[in-house]
Amino acid sequence: MPDTPSMTVAEAMGSIPEVIGERLGTREFARCFSDAGLQSDFHIQTGNYIPEVALDRFLHSAARRAGDDFLGASLAQSVSVQDYGVWGDYVLEAPTLLSAMSRASSIIHLHADNDTLKLRRRHKSVRFEYGFAERGGKGYRQIAMAALGPLTSIPRYFLGQSWKPQKIGIDLEARGAVRRLEREFDCAVRAHDSVVSIEIPNSELLTANPTTAPRRTTREDVFRACSGGPPKGIVPIMEQLLLQRGGIEDTGLESLAEAINVSKRTLQRRLDREGIDFRSLSLSVRMRRAQELLAGTDLGVSDIATHLEYSTPGHFARAFRQSFDVAPSQYRNNVANPD
Repeated sequence: MPDTPSMTVAEAMGSIPEVIGERLGTREFARCFSDAGLQSDFHIQTGNYIPEVALDRFLHSAARRAGDDFLGASLAQSVSVQDYGVWGDYVLEAPTLLSAMSRASSIIHLHADNDTLKLRRRHKSVRFEYGFAERGGKGYRQIAMAALGPLTSIPRYFLGQSWKPQKIGIDLEARGAVRRLEREFDCAVRAHDSVVSIEIPNSELLTANPTTAPRRTTREDVFRACSGGPPKGIVPIMEQLLLQRGGIEDTGLESLAEAINVSKRTLQRRLDREGIDFRSLSLSVRMRRAQELLAGTDLGVSDIATHLEYSTPGHFARAFRQSFDVAPSQYRNNVANPD
């Protein structure tokens, strides 16, 4: 097992949480997030990355709670690269369908660090192939079916919503899944594949972009929006997961270990190799979050102390002063009036 988990941008979930939330209701929906080791109110935005195992467990939990082994097939109709912010904008602003798929392949590392997206040229067609880094997880069945949504959304943007693939390839064995996907996508489905794929005739590849608006998004825009891609190394990953939890006091090492699907002891060893003390790391992230709240919100110091789960505003103020040599109120005043 690699020392760091595969990470994917939170926007990979697209509209999936909304669809599942409507289907399951608030209580069961919250339990899906809990099963995945995610906060139910975390921000689904570009630059905010989650462990791929969390996405796997979220969909596994949702399918189990919905009693629907084909949930991913239904979700495929709701997921599109248009949900992916600047990443999707760059792809869908390409001049032709072929160049759009090429763009997606070239920036997949900004979306998910260990996933693959490839174009395979054949005699009369092209296969657009997606490989998920955490293939084999409990929720992979749902991920494989749902992944057909983003894959097909690109040619459908260029060719119309009624477009259908020449053939679908999927690395699932159950005959029921094949029949379900044949009905959903109205095309042949090839099972026992090593990746998820769609096949597109060569005659459709040079279809021009149907939108005449000026193209404004560059590859550099995607790089900036995605903060250069998923965090690299165990410490940046822990920092991001702590920030997603708001820097609160009760986020412990065990909770983060569960989020990346390793034991508490294993995570501790990996942090020890980096020379990082978890309590110091946690405090650093809490103070960073405190700075953000003081500079970017109207919350009072007492409210921020409560949000960060300090027992009293005095304890928060003391910790902040020890970190930055300035009181929280004075820090806010300095940010508001830098001169």
